[in-house]
Amino acid sequence: MKKIFALCCCLLLTSCFEITERIKHHDDQSGEYTLMVDFSKSWLKTKSAIWLEEVDGVKIPNEQEITQKLTDFKSKVSKIEGISNVTTKTDFDRYIFIIKLDYKSLKALNEVVNTLNKQKNQIHFTANSKSFERIASYPIPENLLKDEKKKEDLEKANIVSIYTFDRDVLNASNANCKISPNKKTVFLKQSMYSVLKKSSLMNNTIQLNQ
Repeated sequence: MKKIFALCCCLLLTSCFEITERIKHHDDQSGEYTLMVDFSKSWLKTKSAIWLEEVDGVKIPNEQEITQKLTDFKSKVSKIEGISNVTTKTDFDRYIFIIKLDYKSLKALNEVVNTLNKQKNQIHFTANSKSFERIASYPIPENLLKDEKKKEDLEKANIVSIYTFDRDVLNASNANCKISPNKKTVFLKQSMYSVLKKSSLMNNTIQLNQ
């Protein structure tokens, strides 16, 4: 998610945002993956920042550049074996950006996330017949956390994961997550500041009913 985070960090100079990772994982290890970056709570500030193209000496990508980055990503991951139905959506009225795709295996999904992060052979998801595991890793410029001026903005921003399964969820290792009443979905929300200091706050091992 390096490019996604780079975009968010630029716009963070003037706005708060929320990143949501949504997965619908099936028993055959295939599934649907959605990544949404949502600036709608501060769309006016975001629009102004993009219009100005620079804030505090940092270049802000314009609408054309954002659209091109998403188009390039779509083209690249569409070539990954086991990945299909890749779509991207840009909403410049509310400033919401969405990536959606289907995966045939977690190996393919791991390759997608590695493409986002510019990493190699990193494992982000594992699963078997009994469990599903998320191993979080969020690349971010080191100087961002050192800037006290950005702390308040980072604390207002959130990272959310929503994972849904075919079978009932028995339990989950992350104490901060919630399981839906129908026991099919696990929800986790953390502040961006906390997660960037400690990525493992988004780690989760989910046990499934046999």
